[in-house]
Amino acid sequence: MNNNVSVREKLYEKAKLLPLCPGVYIMRNASGRVIYVGKSKLLKNRVSSYFAPYAKLSVKTDKLVSNVRDFECFYTPTELDALVLESKFIKQHMPKYNIKLKDAKDYPYIRVSGGDYPDMTVVHRKTDNDSTYFGPFSSSSFAWSVVSTVRKIFMLHSCKRSFPKDIGTRPCLYYHINQCVAPCTGKVNPKQYKEIFERASRFLKGDYRHLADELEKLMEEASDDMRFEAAAKYRDCIASVKKMSEKQIVVSDEDADEDIVGIYADELGSAIAVLFVRRGIIYDRDFFFFGADEILDSSAIAGLLQRFYEIRQYIPKKVLVSSILEREDADVLAQQLSEAAGRKIIVNVPQRGAKASLAATAADNAKELLSLEREKQVRDNKLLISLAEHLHLESIPERIEAYDISNSGGEHTTAGMVVVENGRFAKKKYRTFNIKTTSSDDYGAMREALSRRLERREEDGWELPDLILLDGGVGHVSTVREVLHEIGIDLPVIGMVKDEFHKTRTLTDGDNEVSIAKRNDIYTFIYKIQEEVHRFSLSNMDRARRKTVRRSLLENIKGIGTEKAKKLNAAFGGLRGLKAASVEDIAAVKGISKNDAEAVVAYFAEQEKKKSNSKKS
Repeated sequence: MNNNVSVREKLYEKAKLLPLCPGVYIMRNASGRVIYVGKSKLLKNRVSSYFAPYAKLSVKTDKLVSNVRDFECFYTPTELDALVLESKFIKQHMPKYNIKLKDAKDYPYIRVSGGDYPDMTVVHRKTDNDSTYFGPFSSSSFAWSVVSTVRKIFMLHSCKRSFPKDIGTRPCLYYHINQCVAPCTGKVNPKQYKEIFERASRFLKGDYRHLADELEKLMEEASDDMRFEAAAKYRDCIASVKKMSEKQIVVSDEDADEDIVGIYADELGSAIAVLFVRRGIIYDRDFFFFGADEILDSSAIAGLLQRFYEIRQYIPKKVLVSSILEREDADVLAQQLSEAAGRKIIVNVPQRGAKASLAATAADNAKELLSLEREKQVRDNKLLISLAEHLHLESIPERIEAYDISNSGGEHTTAGMVVVENGRFAKKKYRTFNIKTTSSDDYGAMREALSRRLERREEDGWELPDLILLDGGVGHVSTVREVLHEIGIDLPVIGMVKDEFHKTRTLTDGDNEVSIAKRNDIYTFIYKIQEEVHRFSLSNMDRARRKTVRRSLLENIKGIGTEKAKKLNAAFGGLRGLKAASVEDIAAVKGISKNDAEAVVAYFAEQEKKKSNSKKS
């Protein structure tokens, strides 16, 4: 304790020598590791406040300061420059006590393409100027759910057919159950289909009221012209639009474009909920959770929001924050966001009125979400503790890696690695190993996969698991144990043994079997892991197989090698598109001669002839 006081005194004396200017400070622990990065308009005052004998620090900040052994400062011309530099250092060092966007991700958009027959899909980048983009959304799953809803309401095609190329083909099930207008039939011309997409786009913008009015006029016109089938479709569409509009929560003016940031923090951690308000309606939300050690103060909030909008790539006109953010940090953040957006952005902490109430709602969202997250963590932790006790593990398996081998007739052998962290699938950490050995031996493939995986250590971002699960029995466990012994690593390895019904009711460590048939919680958990790793490895193997099949088939054609096959697949989206192409279309592909094109057409014609003769015989 005395030593700690001595360190603080020395750091306080050092801090008093700092200038009163903007800058960034970096704090290091006894091993020299960066544990906190901060910024300030007045470095001397800010850094001194951590170590001053009169300082009244929060529990989190006091814990940080007790671990600081040194600091260094970087001076900047303005506080805005300090904000940008702080963000750079946090990304670089990932300090323990800074709040971080751990799940930094690409925020998806809904893309409506141009052309005579538009299409609607989810993308992560704006790639062309001919398309219209809506979003960004908080997750791909949410964006796809919106796409699915819009397709059903407006009866847009959801199949993989491409128009106008596939016009004249047989309509699929969606047409027969009245969920698609079926442009494939040729009964919907480009003008009509584009009009439908224009309405869908207005729906995505939240223009429900005017859209419903327009649809009602069209329904009346269709009814007057005795086009009763069309009138019925308009009627159903109106009902769906009105139903969706009733579900929306109107919280602001019709032209409002703002994000509401709600913050909640206690001694155990903190959470931030962001409500996205477009056209006065809350259309989506995002949220982040932070641990007990991560310091949530005004400077940290400003830095986090700066990085958040850098990732999102869309900045609304207003950003309203529920609390904590001080005026000078709000001004600096507004300046930075305005420069990034190329227009004026307002950042504010509303104190009264409707906006303050909305900010309080966002903070309540953050508190509720944090409570639910903690409840889930408790459940997950109990499950992992039960698993550790049941398998007699020395520690709780916070990180589990599961492996499965898939192949197709001894070819395209693939090992899939699925990661479970704190009881949840960590899909961004899944890995695939394309087995290089030609043998179809599962044991050899498992040996190669685990050897290659264990060569990757923590410094490469591959931390060791607490438990390895294998889709297999004693043989697989023995193989992996040998690999671990050769490398000099001691990890528990468990095989998931399937019964005659293809269910895993028994686990084995290679020497002993442990039944999980009567432990429903553990059985369900293991079953989900085994199904997921099997799905993952099989899908990657199948992708490799299909890729090779496409390439080898085209290479059977005289004059078509690997490179030309790749160009043809890319140009026509695979064999289906290529089979439907004419000689002129194929010859138009760069690097493909007319002789090549004629050979391709002749090859597929011969294949069809053989197929026809086979059916007759």
